[in-house]
Amino acid sequence: MEDYIYYRIFGYAATIIMHLSNIYFMAKGIKKEHLDDPVLKSFSNLQARYFTCWTFGLQIIYAVIGLICDFSTLRNKKNISYKLPKHLKGLRDTLFAAIIWPSTFLVFTVFWSLFLYNRDLILPASIDKVLTPISNHVIHTAIVPVVLWELLFRPRLEPKSHLRYVAHSVFHLFVYLLVLTYTYLERGMWIYPVLTKAYGTIYFPIICAVMLFIKIFSYFMQWKLNNIVHGKYINKKPL
Repeated sequence: MEDYIYYRIFGYAATIIMHLSNIYFMAKGIKKEHLDDPVLKSFSNLQARYFTCWTFGLQIIYAVIGLICDFSTLRNKKNISYKLPKHLKGLRDTLFAAIIWPSTFLVFTVFWSLFLYNRDLILPASIDKVLTPISNHVIHTAIVPVVLWELLFRPRLEPKSHLRYVAHSVFHLFVYLLVLTYTYLERGMWIYPVLTKAYGTIYFPIICAVMLFIKIFSYFMQWKLNNIVHGKYINKKPL
């Protein structure tokens, strides 16, 4: 169990390198001539408002927090009474359980479901000019192994009440929907084509409800997996 810390450190470092490298190549892929295309210009200017970008950005932040926590633990390993500062551990636990894990599976599930059904609903083919297949898989596929690695090598005790974590997760999605709405009011457009088609129909609230369902379902799924992987350990040792 103690050896898990080195696997986590490797995972955090790999996550940071992967995402920062991909951000660099994504930025480098956008040329001046691409900005003449309104679709590509909009994609370039509004990248920070995509839920995918929020998600891999939070994965980077979480990896940094994880490194701080684990290096602090290693520095104090001779002090048997050492514990991480309460607020730091709380931030780490809440960020992963309530935000990053559910958001990662929301991105993966929604993006690939729509992409395989009709990619024009989520990522028009014209965006391939600035987003390579490798970059696409980094931000929509590789994000899943990142959270699975964390689950595998960081045993956690399931909280007695899930209310606080679920509230954080719902609030996170609510804030994002506000950003989408603000973008629509500001620019007169929905940044996702599927929302443009659904707006004004019953399908629009259904899409929002499905997103919420996936997020909450994914949240509870992590604890089932955590208990399957670590159940025989987490009841025996303090984590």
